[in-house]
Amino acid sequence: MTGDNVPEPGEDLLRKALARAVAGLTATGRLVVVEVAADGMTTFEIHRDEHGTALGRRWPLQWITLTAEHGWGEEARQALLRAAGLPAPGSEVVVVSSSPESATALQALEWLREARTAQVFATTAPITGLVRDVLVGDPLCRSYDLVVMRPAGAGGRLELAGKLLFPVGARAGTRTELAVRCEPGGEHGTALAVVTRQGREPRLLSVHSARVAPGPYVVTAELVRPGRVRFAGLPGLAADRRTWEELLADLPDRLPPRTGPAHLICAVEVCGPDVKVEERLGRARQMIAFLSGAPADAPRVSLVAYGAHSFDRSVPDRPVEVVAWQAAPEAALKGLDTLEDRGAVTQGYPYHPHAAQVEDMLATVAARLNRSMSTSPPGRHVLLTIGDRRPHPMRADRSGVLPCPHRHDWRSLLAYLEHLPGMAFGAICDQPEDGPQHRIWRHLGARALAHLDALDLQGLAAGLGLAVPAAAHVPFPLLDETE
Repeated sequence: MTGDNVPEPGEDLLRKALARAVAGLTATGRLVVVEVAADGMTTFEIHRDEHGTALGRRWPLQWITLTAEHGWGEEARQALLRAAGLPAPGSEVVVVSSSPESATALQALEWLREARTAQVFATTAPITGLVRDVLVGDPLCRSYDLVVMRPAGAGGRLELAGKLLFPVGARAGTRTELAVRCEPGGEHGTALAVVTRQGREPRLLSVHSARVAPGPYVVTAELVRPGRVRFAGLPGLAADRRTWEELLADLPDRLPPRTGPAHLICAVEVCGPDVKVEERLGRARQMIAFLSGAPADAPRVSLVAYGAHSFDRSVPDRPVEVVAWQAAPEAALKGLDTLEDRGAVTQGYPYHPHAAQVEDMLATVAARLNRSMSTSPPGRHVLLTIGDRRPHPMRADRSGVLPCPHRHDWRSLLAYLEHLPGMAFGAICDQPEDGPQHRIWRHLGARALAHLDALDLQGLAAGLGLAVPAAAHVPFPLLDETE
């Protein structure tokens, strides 16, 4: 070398010749590069794989091994040509001499020339590194696409598509940035699959997967070298060994329904034994925390506490308490802290032992929603009631339960709420479904009804439209809708 970064003329010519030869490789062609050195010969065979990536393999032959087995005559010549893969019909051959002063190397060079007309270069540069650099610097002869999904018409239908990452001619170091959206990806998460195409059929080049929270992401792809793409932007990405067929095995034909925006109203019955009230508040906490895990789709949350009516003039009736209304999940969780610290508001007498202010809770929720809807656009509202007691009737009836002091009619209030646009009802009830539940719980749990002691958060949230079903997943990213 004449300087740290300046190649010798021979190296520069050889590099350009190798680059031209590699660029001219066809799908079935081969390039044979033979280096003849003082101690032996190294052969490189370069071809293109199914993705158009130029790949090479090498094998050495030591002179001492050759002469020990065959001497230095005709048998040695034949063995040398076999080791070099010559003659190579339909292939281009480049011969490199790195030891012109060696008699053995000169003889080997002459045999190679006799066997095949080839370009011959003289250089002292390390051939292995030179070949590697040429392969890394080879421009793409096929474009690389990222497998994505995109909406296809109404009804949430999806279709598989490709988003161009690197066009034909791209070189190592090229970067591409694109905006995508990840939906729940199932067992393996979201797959960043890169494909090339031969005709219309995609050929899988590589797959990396990550389990990430649903939402928008900006993904950066870097072409490290032909055949290798590195991604950034999704945490926890790891190599995925699945085949193309395995990736497509559970491909959905529809996009799971979007969950947000929504308004979750948690109405918790806070009368009864302390342990029961603690469990109810705990279930409300679990649901709110579960839904706040995906900030992009986290609902607005209201927290309403209701107890039992007092029918003793010496003990004032405790009204329904709106702890938070259309607040961030964090604010509702802080409100739960307060309710948990306070515990049950009563254990029974002089409060009614068998009924609770369910009708008052419905009246409070209806009034609040009525005010909200008059000042803001319609939205989705979910009333999740957690408790087990029956409501008070509007007037005395055969049930023997004392009428509501405020004369609220739970039937008309419930009918009003049921007819509000975007309204859904779910319940977590202490009583088993085949137990002594009051019929109101069938209405309060119309969309999803769970038991306090056996709660499937994912299933309940999915039933209420606040989360996608656990079985529904989209294995590939969706193109951002603004793309």
